[in-house]
Amino acid sequence: MLYPEFTALFFLLIPVAFIQYRNYKLGRKEFQKVKGTGSPGSLFDAFTVKWVFVSLFYFLALVFIILSLLGIKSEKKNIKEIPSAVDVVFTLDISRSMLADDSAPNRLERSLNLINNIIGRLDAARFGLVVFKGQGIILVPVTEDKEAVNLAIDVISPSMFTASSTNMAAGLETALKAFPEGEERRRVIVFISDGEAHFGNVTEIAASAKENDILIDVLGVGSIDGGQIPVGDGKYLRDEDGSIVVSKMNPAVLRKIAESSGGSFCEVDSLNSLNELFSCLSVNGTQEKIKFDEQGSYRLFLLFAVCMLIISLLVKVIPWRGTY
Repeated sequence: MLYPEFTALFFLLIPVAFIQYRNYKLGRKEFQKVKGTGSPGSLFDAFTVKWVFVSLFYFLALVFIILSLLGIKSEKKNIKEIPSAVDVVFTLDISRSMLADDSAPNRLERSLNLINNIIGRLDAARFGLVVFKGQGIILVPVTEDKEAVNLAIDVISPSMFTASSTNMAAGLETALKAFPEGEERRRVIVFISDGEAHFGNVTEIAASAKENDILIDVLGVGSIDGGQIPVGDGKYLRDEDGSIVVSKMNPAVLRKIAESSGGSFCEVDSLNSLNELFSCLSVNGTQEKIKFDEQGSYRLFLLFAVCMLIISLLVKVIPWRGTY
C-alpha cells in the first residue's frame, strides 16, 4: 500500500450511508406523489428494490475509488533487467552557501574532491557534469573522457552565475536532459548540495526521474549546526542587520529528493571514510542484475468503480417489472 493515509476516506462512507438512508425515508413519505401504471403495493416494492440496488452499487463505486487512491500493489511483478553499463551525471550546487567552512576546506571543495574520488572508483562508467545556482548548465555532456570532467572541475566557482538564489529544481531538470537518448544503460544522477535557500518543486521532478528509470543519489554537504561563509580578508558574510550569516544544511529536502526517485541519501560529514560514502551510493555497482517491479492495482479498482456507477444509473432509469 503506497498511500495508507487515504484510509481515512473510509470514514466518509458513514455520512454517505446516512444520507442514502435519509433519502429513502423521505422517498417513502413522498411516495404518494409517485405516478405509475401498477398498484400502490407493486410500486412501493419497485421503489424499495431499486433504492437498495442503486445505493449498493453507488456505495461500492465509492469503496473502489478509495481503494484505487490507496495504491494497493498486486502480486504480479514485472522483471526488469538492469544494464551493467552506467551513465553518471554529477549535479553540483555552486551557490554561495557552498563556500561555508563547516566542511573542510569548504563545502564546494569537499564536493569536488568527492566527485574526483567517485570517478576514480567507477572504471567502466561514463560521466557528465551539471552545475546550478539560479539556473543549471551542462558543463560536460556524458562522455567516456574522464579528463574532460577533471578539467571542468578546475574552473568551477560560485562566480559562474550572478544569481543570488539556489534553484535546485533547475539543476535537476538540466541533469535529466544531460543523458543520451536511446541507450540501454543505467542512469544515475549524483546530486550534491547543502539544500539551503532553494526554490522550485524538486520532489515532483525527482518523481519524474523515477518514472524514467533515473535514480538520484543525493550527497548532503555541510552540517546541521552550520558554518560561516568567508568573503575574503578574514571577513564573513553578514546579513542586513550586520550579523554573521550561518549557513545550515537542510537534510529534509535533500532526503525527500532521494526518496522520491528511489535513490540514496548520504550526509557526507556523518561518514568516516570514502569507503562508507561509496557503499552508501546506489551508483556503486553492487546492485542486482534484475529487479522486480510491483504493479499497482489502481486501474482495476477504477474500472470496478466505473462499472458500479454505470450499473447504479441503469438500475435507476430502467423500469422494474414495467412499473417504476
